[in-house]
Amino acid sequence: MRILDRLHYNAQVPRPARFTHDDILDAALAGVVNEGPRVSVADIAHQLQGPVGSIYHRFSSRDALMVRLWMRSVERFQAGLAPLALIPDPHEALIAMARHIPQFCRAHQDEATSLTLFRQDRLLDECPDELLDVVATMNDTVIALLADVTRRRYSRVTERHLHCVRMATVVAPYGLVRPYLGGPIPPLVDDATVAAADAILRLGDHPYRSE
Repeated sequence: MRILDRLHYNAQVPRPARFTHDDILDAALAGVVNEGPRVSVADIAHQLQGPVGSIYHRFSSRDALMVRLWMRSVERFQAGLAPLALIPDPHEALIAMARHIPQFCRAHQDEATSLTLFRQDRLLDECPDELLDVVATMNDTVIALLADVTRRRYSRVTERHLHCVRMATVVAPYGLVRPYLGGPIPPLVDDATVAAADAILRLGDHPYRSE
């Protein structure tokens, strides 16, 4: 190939990206853990050991990057719930889904920290437009899983049953584990999660006192 042809060819072929999507998200995760939720793009570039331009090449803004990081952590957490929902005993399935929260947070401490970056309901009011539809449906699969196990557990689904399941599998476990995020999570948190979930789920077997 002649020199002029080679120069023309090189000008036409883009250079391969130095950093992957996940490389940048990993750097952002390290930045959140080391610098806190207000970590800057410069801090993330330092973690990446690359230029700021590499980040903006893949993410339109810092906000988009942070939302994508949160979304990846949510997806990784949710991946562990689907097999638990298939446990034949629906009561045990719901307890296992509750216990998954402290177990995931202990095994993936950095990911657990990034889960606290946003809440879906609040994020819908402030996330980049390009991510709005994805964020809006982030929890749809898990909601469907819980609804299915709830039907199996109680035969019929009332508002009381839905509240009991949400408190047992989401509210109580998160409340128990959150004070320990960023440090060791004692095994007692798992035991307390199981005890709380079991007791709350059994409340759904009885009507309100006023009924």
